[in-house]
Amino acid sequence: MPLPDWHPEDIKAAIRKSGITLTALALENGLAENAVRQTLLRPWPRVQAIIAARLGRRPEEIWPSRYDAQGKPIGRSRHDRHRSTEALAPQRQDAEAA
Repeated sequence: MPLPDWHPEDIKAAIRKSGITLTALALENGLAENAVRQTLLRPWPRVQAIIAARLGRRPEEIWPSRYDAQGKPIGRSRHDRHRSTEALAPQRQDAEAA
């Protein structure tokens, strides 16, 4: 039987015990204020990696249900898809201006 994911309240407490708030952790990493809170509720591999690094863990230790046996994220969150297309937008604008 697989291990359960950490409870969101346990993750929040661990982050606070590490000396930072959820909002500050998000902002420190160039994310929206609520990014860490959102990741507690739904998969967002990029932010899961940030949280895990802060806690000295691997993301799959905290969220085993979100990772396969090789430690790769299962599926792809809408946040990561949005982020990747958002990152291309300035490049498209630059190309159109040239």
